[in-house]
Amino acid sequence: METSIWQEYNQEEVITIGIINTNSQNQLNTFVQENSITFPILYDPGSPGGVQGGNTYNDYYMPNDGSPYPRDFIIDQDGIIQYANNEIDFEWMLYVIDELLGYNYMLGDINFDSSIDILDIVLIVNIILDVFNPSELQMSASDLNQDQMVNILDIVQVVNIILD
Repeated sequence: METSIWQEYNQEEVITIGIINTNSQNQLNTFVQENSITFPILYDPGSPGGVQGGNTYNDYYMPNDGSPYPRDFIIDQDGIIQYANNEIDFEWMLYVIDELLGYNYMLGDINFDSSIDILDIVLIVNIILDVFNPSELQMSASDLNQDQMVNILDIVQVVNIILD
């Protein structure tokens, strides 16, 4: 969580928090230190400690899933759970986060309208001419041959996609 999510995503777009069921500051400090955690850890109110639960635990309890803790959730901007698991699956978690942020895109679709067309070519030309300042995601979508440069070779690939 620390390196794959917390440190990788803009904290204005993705909020990472941990919830712990103990109010023992020493236990919390030890856990944070042992795991090199820098994201916020919150206490689950109403928890007597252990696996007896607490307010958050009771709200999100998933019976018959094999383990009461830890639990990983991805909650979208509308408060709807998009991912819930008690075993960390970073590949799937990152996919869900990228999908929610709109980061899953087609190479060549620079304006993210789900179509590769002349408008995308114009944007690539403007990137090359330094007339348009693209986002990091737009730069990735513009680099069709994935050579870490946006140039005429990328334009040729977009033209070939359009002509196919």
